[in-house]
Amino acid sequence: MRTRIQLLTVLLLLVVISPALARGPFYNESIPARSSRKFTRGFVNTFFCWAEVPKEINRDWRNVDPMTGVFTGTGRGLFKGAQRLGAGLYEMVTFPIDMPSRYQPIIYPETVTEDGYDWGAEAYYRDERVSRLDH
Repeated sequence: MRTRIQLLTVLLLLVVISPALARGPFYNESIPARSSRKFTRGFVNTFFCWAEVPKEINRDWRNVDPMTGVFTGTGRGLFKGAQRLGAGLYEMVTFPIDMPSRYQPIIYPETVTEDGYDWGAEAYYRDERVSRLDH
């Protein structure tokens, strides 16, 4: 019974989250899709902020040397993890509000898992950065 409940929970999360991740080059995202994307981004950043520490240790380990990389990577990872936690909590609380304009992310990359590749998030949102006062 417990396995069945866990499976249903995962399927429900996939159904709720998948519209937030859907977008394409031939159509604009709807406002509910942007809002749910903002909530999803906040959820992922809040619960996976800890992943910044091993990611930064690995990065410094490879770029400097192992001993220095552990210390500097830990410090940098804790700092970035705290930033990501704050951004995630902010986005989860304010997901129904169109702030910043057009539900843009406030931290790049959008999630901790997207750092390994560049999908052009900053370029994607660059044209969308307008003040609400300009309208």
